[in-house]
Amino acid sequence: MVIHKAMMRSANEKSVLQAVYAAELISKSEIARQVELNKVTVSQIANKFLETGLLKEVGEGTSTQQGGRKPSLLEINKEYGFIVSVDLGYKMVSLMTMSINGEKLVSLDIRVANNQINEMLTVIMNFIDEQKEKQESNLLGISVAIHGIVKHNKIRYSPFIDMQNINLEKVLKYKYDVPILLENEANLTAIYERDFSTGNIQNAVSISIHKGIGAGIIIEGKLHRGHNGEAGEIGQTVIFDRQGSSLLNDNKIEDYCSQDAVLEHIKKAKKLEYINLPLVKQMYENQDKVVLEILDNFCLDISRLVNNVIVSFDPDVVFMNANILKEIPNLLIKIRTPFEKGTLKNTPIILSNNVEYSTLYGGCAQIIIKVLGLTDLKLKFMVKEEI
Repeated sequence: MVIHKAMMRSANEKSVLQAVYAAELISKSEIARQVELNKVTVSQIANKFLETGLLKEVGEGTSTQQGGRKPSLLEINKEYGFIVSVDLGYKMVSLMTMSINGEKLVSLDIRVANNQINEMLTVIMNFIDEQKEKQESNLLGISVAIHGIVKHNKIRYSPFIDMQNINLEKVLKYKYDVPILLENEANLTAIYERDFSTGNIQNAVSISIHKGIGAGIIIEGKLHRGHNGEAGEIGQTVIFDRQGSSLLNDNKIEDYCSQDAVLEHIKKAKKLEYINLPLVKQMYENQDKVVLEILDNFCLDISRLVNNVIVSFDPDVVFMNANILKEIPNLLIKIRTPFEKGTLKNTPIILSNNVEYSTLYGGCAQIIIKVLGLTDLKLKFMVKEEI
């Protein structure tokens, strides 16, 4: 098989970038050792990236035992440019800027009056325009997390946002002329776990429980979207009645077990005019019987859902991404309890260490990969994220 020189050079450049991202500081000789290229080739590639400004030299490493000149160390130049990550939530737009090296710059949440995409677009554009004025570096790309189904950068289904037939990618591309990435929200939480964790995540599922329930699936290090972008839509699982003979009005599990559904159930059961997580936590800690029963049922149903995920994908680890589990950690213990016996006990079920921002971080990682032309690879960000 003959590999074209340009393709080989491109593959070599990608390998060099991967090595630099995976280390806080690294010398050319160490890169050559890790990626198994000769030092001349690595030096040529590194010099190219130094000239463009993507890399920069910072200080010196230690010389060898034989002495000689100390090697210069390389890192990703955070001043090269920045990217914007957006999460289109329910009556909420969450935004983040990040340097090309993976360092978080700014994040904020902005409530909107309704779920009309035009209002959300105004919020997004105002934020981006403001950041472009503040940042000394250039805008390189924009990612948008969608709580729905995305295929080939197009929104196929959004349960609560009225898209009004607007092509989001086209609108943002026309205004800012940078790469635009649209991706499912749960998928981006899985990308966060893969690219920002300290371990080597190869096979994992990240279950996101908010207004709906979704799962981001990593198989052999790569995001699994399925044929139509619908892989991981576990909240659409149909519930059967107790006899298993007929459907319960064709209801889906997220109609009962999403975070919003649980809060609404508690609100109605307690006849409250207002409900939020801190209030639920307070009632739970006060051993309110109604709240305890509802949350026990929630844990049982989520445990069954996790069981189905594990037997379907056999992941190395399952990450749970839900504010309700962060607020009330004992719920995760109850979710794990049925797994203490049998073979499934070997699969860790853990709470994400960044429930609040994992979607935005995942979006940042994906658009950086796209900007750098590394779509068939993954990066390991060594910059410690602010949580």
